[in-house]
Amino acid sequence: MKEKERNKYIFSKKCLLILNYLYYINDVSYKDVTFRSFGFHFDPSCNFKVIINSLKNHIHKYIVRIFTSLRGVNIEELDIMGNVNIVKINDIKKFDNFYKPKSSLNIFFDEVSFIAEGYIEGKYFEYTLNNKEKSTFKDDLLHSLNNESNLNNSNESFIEWLMKLYTFKLPTTLVLGAGINCDYGAKDWKGLISSLNNEFYNNNLEGIKETAHYVGDELFVSSKVLKTNGFDVYKSLNKELYLFKEAKSFNDSDSNLYNCVNFIINHKGTNVITYNYDTNLEYLLKKRGILYNTIYDENSFILKESFVNIYHVHGLLPFDKYNESKFTDSLVFTESEYFNLYNNPYTWNISKQLHDFTFNACIFIGISLTDPNMKRLLELSKNPLKFNFIFLKKEKDYKESVFKDLTNYYFTYDLIPIWVNEFNEIGDYLNRI
Repeated sequence: MKEKERNKYIFSKKCLLILNYLYYINDVSYKDVTFRSFGFHFDPSCNFKVIINSLKNHIHKYIVRIFTSLRGVNIEELDIMGNVNIVKINDIKKFDNFYKPKSSLNIFFDEVSFIAEGYIEGKYFEYTLNNKEKSTFKDDLLHSLNNESNLNNSNESFIEWLMKLYTFKLPTTLVLGAGINCDYGAKDWKGLISSLNNEFYNNNLEGIKETAHYVGDELFVSSKVLKTNGFDVYKSLNKELYLFKEAKSFNDSDSNLYNCVNFIINHKGTNVITYNYDTNLEYLLKKRGILYNTIYDENSFILKESFVNIYHVHGLLPFDKYNESKFTDSLVFTESEYFNLYNNPYTWNISKQLHDFTFNACIFIGISLTDPNMKRLLELSKNPLKFNFIFLKKEKDYKESVFKDLTNYYFTYDLIPIWVNEFNEIGDYLNRI
């Protein structure tokens, strides 16, 4: 996406965020909001439609138009019941060309602050956001909108309301990374690669550091682990995945993976995309009698009566199966394997990720956004009517301004960050959805 198109797209997503917030503070239930991108009677000025089931069980339809300037826009002519007119302006503080609507809802937005005035659900209302805080990424819109709570009877915080809206209305996908196993005592992705690297180089830390100086710190460059010099990478990987000292039992009901199983049980039809090679999720599902499909290559047979499909998009390595080629051949692990996968858009692995990132409500857990391949897929899977969500743990002693800036950074990839102080908070959050 070219920079001009990207900026326009991000502005439209901010407009969607603002509109959702206005419904939230007007006590509209997340269950009663639906978005549509069709049915505009061929009016090219319409961006999308919002359908709301009112408290009296009436269907209210809102036609949303987003304008990047007031040039050529007659707000007075658009003052029709059900119209939502969102206009980009340069500076709210210097803007004085407000038209008081008689039937519509008008929102004037300078990407930092906005003024909303008009009718929502038959009631006239006004709201002004004066966002005075400065940010590296220009604005703290998302952070500012989530500051207030207990404004909606269907949910106490805006982000939680938003998450419930999309997971209630759309197919949902849990996207799991290595961090999902951290509370068991397993290593995250960086820790896993660091440990394998140390073993490969016989703990020659200075040699690892000097090598990294030339090849960089990108994925599987400084950490490239190959089956050479008698080093069995798959045997060592098996040990790291399964033979670690447990900090918590897999049967512990307050672990994040256990709570993911709770989520799957409570949200039938949930898909799972996992970048992990282990079978920990399958183990917990089996213990609780949940029928599942495990997909790790193109030969998988998917039973429709299964409760959940688990897509191991980087391959699968069950315990002590490191000598079986059907599993080791499925792994995307070395640098060349990553290059081969992410340069081939027609593989099932890539198509599955692109589909779900685009059309499903995705919840990312145990994943950072350091992998450029992940960013590339998110960039390709833009959808102007939805958001995805990512759980992130706050590092101690980091300034709050860092998390505000990162919130805006993640937003540029259609991700709504949910910051937690401890990993066990993720399970509590999932149980409320």
